[in-house]
Order: sequence, then C-alpha cells, then structure tokens
Amino acid sequence: MQYAFTLHEDAWIRDGSVYAGGRIIGYRVGGMPNGKTARMANFGAPTSNDWRIMWINGDNSQTEWTGHFETVEDALAALQQGCQPSPH
Repeated sequence: MQYAFTLHEDAWIRDGSVYAGGRIIGYRVGGMPNGKTARMANFGAPTSNDWRIMWINGDNSQTEWTGHFETVEDALAALQQGCQPSPH
C-alpha cells in the first residue's frame, strides 16, 4: 500500500524581515500510517544539501535524525520506502 504523504513547510532560512520568505529547510510530513508523522530538515543549509529524517510516533516519542539525502525528494522516497508493509 502506498501512503499519500503530505509535506508541510515548517522551517525557512529567513530572507530579510519577511516571515517564511526564504528557502525552505524543513518540512513536517503528514499522511503517515498509525498516527505517525515525520520531520525532514536540511542540516547543510544554506551552503549544501544534507536532508535528514526524524520519525515521530503516535505517543510523541521520536527517533534520532537519520540519513543523508541530496534532495527533499530523495528523503521523502526513503521515508515512503520505510513505511511499506512487510510481506507476509
């Protein structure tokens, strides 16, 4: 089953005095199974790309930041792969 994840911008590099006016460096991911969510953030910003994932469980416990991805799309693909049901 493929889940329909949604990306919600939640962190930016500020560009002057405009709120949320700069480059996006973080997303909250919705639409995940079992009440889970995730965050994806660019730890390399603003000079490089180093996207990482943190899983947040239904009880609000969370994992360490994992992965090193060149793009947010690569990080999202890894997250989707990690949510695939295991074959029985």
